[in-house]
Amino acid sequence: MALFCTDTFFDAHAERLSAVAPDLEVVVLRRGVEVARSDIERITMVFFSSDAWPERAAPLLKVALEATNLQWLHSMSAGVDSPIFSMFMERGVRVTTSSGATAPPIAGTVMLYLLALSRGLPGWLRSQRAHEWSPTSFRELDGQRIVVVGYGPIGREVVRLAQAFRMEPVVVRRAAQGDEPCEVRSLVQLTDAVRDADAVVVALPLADGTRGIVSAEVIAAMGPHTMFVNVGRGELVDQPALTEALASGRLGGAGLDVFTTEPLPADDALWDLPNVIISPHTSGASDGAASRVVEIFLDNLERFVRNEPLHNEVPPA
Repeated sequence: MALFCTDTFFDAHAERLSAVAPDLEVVVLRRGVEVARSDIERITMVFFSSDAWPERAAPLLKVALEATNLQWLHSMSAGVDSPIFSMFMERGVRVTTSSGATAPPIAGTVMLYLLALSRGLPGWLRSQRAHEWSPTSFRELDGQRIVVVGYGPIGREVVRLAQAFRMEPVVVRRAAQGDEPCEVRSLVQLTDAVRDADAVVVALPLADGTRGIVSAEVIAAMGPHTMFVNVGRGELVDQPALTEALASGRLGGAGLDVFTTEPLPADDALWDLPNVIISPHTSGASDGAASRVVEIFLDNLERFVRNEPLHNEVPPA
């Protein structure tokens, strides 16, 4: 067995790798050094670690695609909507993700958006830049109805934090499983679910069945006080309809971490809307998340060596 990984990961965790898999061979991606063809042919496992993104993702994945004996690839991301993952799976390569690693910081960012929007933080900052003393009142999150679309690790953590703020969560997912601590609505009921929402948080993965699920109709059903947050994928949302609703005041505000086109074009109207907070797809980019990715991979490495079921394995299409 031979693992392909970055030098950053290997240098930090060589001892743990040896402890988990004493016979493991390691092929290392080093800056400015081309991986030898003989080494590429030995690779059976690849760890696409957080430190590889974004600068070294291309060279790492290029080698992975050339590794004809590759059996398993573990990704630092939770989502597998990129076509690159399909390319591996079509070859019979097992793919696992780091789902759950970024849930705490992303959920924390969601609450940051909601606190900032409910308190009018963008207006405070504008007044500060203008040296204007402009006292205003704000809405509390206590008692507000928050609709969380998607109940994976991120959705679960958002619900937990929302309850800590004494909000009233409603989960929207494909079907109730009985483990939800609040009201549950199905995805086909999304339009009705958001009608009375004070906040709507989208935390769904992107798939054929979820692309465009937050349609113009769903957006129109939200009220002028509703705060909208998207930490899933930009393609889940009708972005032109969202932009129009925000610009016209038909929607209260938005905290957006993901967009249909990334980076968000410099001339996009969303940049200049006073009721929008934009982050560059970094809601989960914390130091703690990177450490959790490593732990998930090492746990799966031990499972792979023992021929045990892997965590977060993506099922074949």
